[in-house]
Amino acid sequence: MAAAMLAAGLVVGSIGGGAVGALLASHRTTATNTNANNGTVAAGVAAPAPSPGSFAAIYQQTKDSVVTITTSVSGGGARSFSQAEGSGIVVDTQGDILTNAHVVDGASQVQVAFSDGHTATGQVKGVDQSADLAVVQVSGSADQFHPLAAGNSDALKVGDTALAIGSPFGLQGTLTAGIISGLNRSSTAPTGRALTGMIQTDAPINPGNSGGALLDAQGKLIGINDSIQSPVEGNVGVGFAIPINRAESLLPSLEKGIAIQHPALGITAQTLTASTASQLGITGATSGVLVIAAAPGGPAAAAGLRGSGQADASDDIITAIDGHPIATVDELTQYLDTKKVGDRVTLSVIRNGQHISVGVTLGNFQPQPSATP
Repeated sequence: MAAAMLAAGLVVGSIGGGAVGALLASHRTTATNTNANNGTVAAGVAAPAPSPGSFAAIYQQTKDSVVTITTSVSGGGARSFSQAEGSGIVVDTQGDILTNAHVVDGASQVQVAFSDGHTATGQVKGVDQSADLAVVQVSGSADQFHPLAAGNSDALKVGDTALAIGSPFGLQGTLTAGIISGLNRSSTAPTGRALTGMIQTDAPINPGNSGGALLDAQGKLIGINDSIQSPVEGNVGVGFAIPINRAESLLPSLEKGIAIQHPALGITAQTLTASTASQLGITGATSGVLVIAAAPGGPAAAAGLRGSGQADASDDIITAIDGHPIATVDELTQYLDTKKVGDRVTLSVIRNGQHISVGVTLGNFQPQPSATP
């Protein structure tokens, strides 16, 4: 997940939560209850039912809707393969399971484990690498599947309760709790495209949580856990989830295996700051999107947008799109997400100190080195 030029030191050190290190097994000890006399433990008094609305009650209500996904990836040779684990969310009674694209990326086999212990072979139906979402389908009767009720991610506020369920380090059915720590954060999709509007949470998320559920205080699905920002590849209280409203808009296409298009300008760019402008000798602008390069044959190149290939004072600076001021790459991406491939937009551009307008017909996003919108 590159794209270091996406402004934001926020995405630096971000890691996907799908892969699980094999070393864990060799360092984990067993935890078996035994009795010194006969090797068994006497049955105790049954625990009381969880209080309605408690985290325990929410867990009982939702745990059957979250699964563990194990993938096998062939390395090309007969003996060359690797395994990874992530999580998934049951979204209907037809066996469709929503997860992250990076959880099933390159998978030759997919196994899905449910909370009751039964497993099934999954088939990847649809993948959108630029949104880091995928749908896996398993066969079974409708009563085997327990869809998770969706909430409204647009209504979230910083400080709201956030609960995460998934399989960190392969520990199936793990519940962690925290709050919504931030909104409208940015991360990076496997294609290098910016993921904007992300939910930030301090509910502990670790490798293996990817594709699992982020819930609100009513146990409704508000996000799909995606990645963490961590210098140690473990939880430090900064996790990111894809908002459920965004995922729901893409779900019908993913379930049908339809390729999803994302409108793009076809540029490599970085956010311009006052410090960068000073270093590059740029006058007349201290914010906006600095066009490093326009992809050959892409929409921006066809429209005449200019980038030198490296950040310097000759590069075009985008300051607005369709009259909406743009200060960062994230703001540009968020606006493009409201459009469709084939739509025409008007860019306000500063070129060599002169203000000009450039009309661009949006194309479909294509991964580029250090890709941005």
